[in-house]
Amino acid sequence: MICITFDTDWMSDDAMGEFLSRIEWPGQATFFLHQHLPVLHDSGHELCPHPFITDLEDWEEGLAAQAEALPESPLGIRPHSCVFSHMLGLRFAELGYRYVSQTSHLYESGLKPHRHPWGLWEMPIYYMDNMDFCMGNNWGDLTHTPFESKVIERAVSEPGLYVFDFHPIHLALNTTCHEDYTRVKADIVAGKVSPFELGGDGRGSRVFFQELCDAMTSAGQRSYSCSEALAEYGVG
Repeated sequence: MICITFDTDWMSDDAMGEFLSRIEWPGQATFFLHQHLPVLHDSGHELCPHPFITDLEDWEEGLAAQAEALPESPLGIRPHSCVFSHMLGLRFAELGYRYVSQTSHLYESGLKPHRHPWGLWEMPIYYMDNMDFCMGNNWGDLTHTPFESKVIERAVSEPGLYVFDFHPIHLALNTTCHEDYTRVKADIVAGKVSPFELGGDGRGSRVFFQELCDAMTSAGQRSYSCSEALAEYGVG
């Protein structure tokens, strides 16, 4: 079972509208929103908060504002940079969230939802685009080639839960490496240019994403939202 998820970091509402018109995938997705993006409200996809939690003493007000701006009460949450702790998990459950998606089990097969002790369910991340192309920067002694086809082959052919995490900004840019991104990020954040105007060629995030979608279609598979997948496991 494959779940496609998107973290909307640094995308404006206009850029997200362009994303929806240009990028297609088979099935449902879950969007984790870093800010209010009204263009997504009628998309038919699951919408959840992607809050910046930088102060563990003062984060609930910002999260509440994000959740209240959504058309439906969110069931899931993915804090920015995957910030998490036992106390945050306990509070998320108390606030009514059913799942969190923040642990990175990169390229592991046979994954499935697992329950945190306080009742919150974890939807473990199998693949994250920025972790993939930054692996050489962060783990220099690891032999790693970004965007390997076997990552897709395993998800399509082997049993288990495969949560893919993509960033629309990287799909727009077709990011191939960290330097691609850092070179143009400031102009995008400042709203000076659409990331689609800066997209490059080569084997990057968008190419890999399209290969995933093509492989899913060929195998007769579709993407589930995280809440759909959790329900399929009988714990939604």
